[in-house]
Amino acid sequence: MFPFTARLSGNSIKILGFPTRIRLGFWLFSALIVLIYPFPLGLWIAVAVALFTLIHELGHALAARRAGCTAHIALDFMVAYAAYESPRELSWQRKAAIAVAGPALQIAIAAAVLVATGTNPFIRESIARNDFSIAVWWAGAALGLLNLIPLLPFDGGAIVASLIDSVRPGRGRFLMSRVSFAVTTALLVASLLSPTKPLLPLLVLLLFMQWQEIQQPGRILKLINQPGLAPSGNPVEDIMIATALLEAGRALAATQFAARAYQLCPSFRLAIVASRACLVLNDPTTAVQWLRAAERSQFDNDSVPLVLSDNSEFVSLQSRADVSAEWFTNR
Repeated sequence: MFPFTARLSGNSIKILGFPTRIRLGFWLFSALIVLIYPFPLGLWIAVAVALFTLIHELGHALAARRAGCTAHIALDFMVAYAAYESPRELSWQRKAAIAVAGPALQIAIAAAVLVATGTNPFIRESIARNDFSIAVWWAGAALGLLNLIPLLPFDGGAIVASLIDSVRPGRGRFLMSRVSFAVTTALLVASLLSPTKPLLPLLVLLLFMQWQEIQQPGRILKLINQPGLAPSGNPVEDIMIATALLEAGRALAATQFAARAYQLCPSFRLAIVASRACLVLNDPTTAVQWLRAAERSQFDNDSVPLVLSDNSEFVSLQSRADVSAEWFTNR
């Protein structure tokens, strides 16, 4: 269905060069699908959902790479994401393109497979002729279209958030998370009043995920004050925690946390946060080593110079003999 090469890398595999973590929950969810549907339809749907979920996240990751970012993929129970990092803020057009790339690739490949096997994806009777076509249409086309609903955490919501950023820079995700929560709450109330309640489970799940996103900043602040704080392996959350530690004046804790998180998932931004923390600790040698780690973690060789040009705190490193002259070419 989709050409790829994979190789083992620590506790993850690399697919098309993207570190991909497949957690136990992903396999448990696949097993649950097999049990819910009659055999062999359940098996076909489970395989199709697994493959199209991966294809969907690869669509995001490939678009992110095209934009000069580094991307990581994670697959878990009912949740999958492609987290990407850029050395500088992306334009709203780039963010929207990355958001739409996942469902677009998913729908396009599903449609191609259906047409290639003689199934018309627009005719119900044609789709329902066998378990294979039902599974491909449902896991590929239907779920791909579902992801375009303009509410977070769907990709459609991320696209709308990017459009809001074009008018209110940096506020798109914040505003869209609140709008999504309000709309989903209204739909949930309407579903409760409905005699059949067909959308109730989906709306409850959506509301829970939206509430988690709204509460995330406060949750991060609580996490950094907990003893024995350990990285989750989710690069987005771990970067937020390391940054929060640094901004709270806990540079040593930020360095230690970023180092442990980097071992789980080598991340460009984690390495940059660790380097900044080392500068605060007056340890320029280790700061340079972290910058070199950041350079190794990014596809774009210009990423480190871009970060240094946007952060004056790195100026003190410019005269060091162990610093690459190319790093300061953009200053």
